[in-house]
Amino acid sequence: MKRIAFTFGILAIVLGCLSGGRGLAFQDAALANGEKATPAPPPSVNLPQATLRRDFKNSLPIPAGEKLEYEIRFSRFPIYATVGVISFEFLGAATNPTIDGLNVEFKPQPEDQFLRLRASAISKGFLIALTGVDVKDRFETLVNAKDFAARIGFKEIKEGKKRQAQALVFDQTQQTVKFITNDLNNSQAPPKEKTAARESGMLDLLSAIYFVRLQKMKEGQLIRFPVNDDGTNYWFDIVVGKTEKLKTDCGKVKTIRLEPKLFGPGQLISRQGEMTMWVTADDKHIPLKLTAKTASGTVHAKLQNFKNKCKLIDEDAEQKPTSDSKN
Repeated sequence: MKRIAFTFGILAIVLGCLSGGRGLAFQDAALANGEKATPAPPPSVNLPQATLRRDFKNSLPIPAGEKLEYEIRFSRFPIYATVGVISFEFLGAATNPTIDGLNVEFKPQPEDQFLRLRASAISKGFLIALTGVDVKDRFETLVNAKDFAARIGFKEIKEGKKRQAQALVFDQTQQTVKFITNDLNNSQAPPKEKTAARESGMLDLLSAIYFVRLQKMKEGQLIRFPVNDDGTNYWFDIVVGKTEKLKTDCGKVKTIRLEPKLFGPGQLISRQGEMTMWVTADDKHIPLKLTAKTASGTVHAKLQNFKNKCKLIDEDAEQKPTSDSKN
């Protein structure tokens, strides 16, 4: 089961999440005593930090309605097999800020404006045959349209017999993040809760995927920002590497090589490993390919619907589509 958890942790987290960082848990006791959150740890690498882009002036380079689908493969000699598919959707402006199945009350202010993000992770092929576990997870996040900070995140977990509803509520008034889990197999069981301090502009894993794509990427810089996953706070570090030509189903594409610092003690995934991701060198920064290596094997992710939509990449890098859309 640990192997399954790792594989789908990669499937649901690292694809396009671009998130690697030095994890830092914030203690509930400190919050109860009114203490301030623990200061951010030093960066995992000694590089100049990029200035984070948060003001998009109502003009996002990612078009509303964009849907990206990835095939996930796992390899460790003599195994090389498909284990799942994950999809990401940028739905644009959320005219109705509700989430289907949400297990917590969420009452935004009338003036609040949100963008809606959605993802799914579905097992297939080798993993189901090997373990008998069928995975169908759903993820949804509403972010603040003004600065892209997460306001609420939701996960519907369906993994074998496991059924859970999980919510992350980012309270900007109290400056806290509350993680609530409900066991959908036992409606009588009380929800489990965990609270952490909220850092300014904090994200969840799904919104981190898109936030990185929205940043300006300069070789040799470090993109760094705070993220909360399942009630625990982390600082994510992503090293911006060189531009490279990547062979794809649509020919060779100019990409930017990213190295998320995701693995190691105290980080999001505690085991040792390394990750590399290639995103398009235009304004959209579409993730095309990812590899994540550990001693247990290598996870490969490849954009599948790219070959059918070769115009996903702008011919004019200066073109900036709008993000308005109906949900």
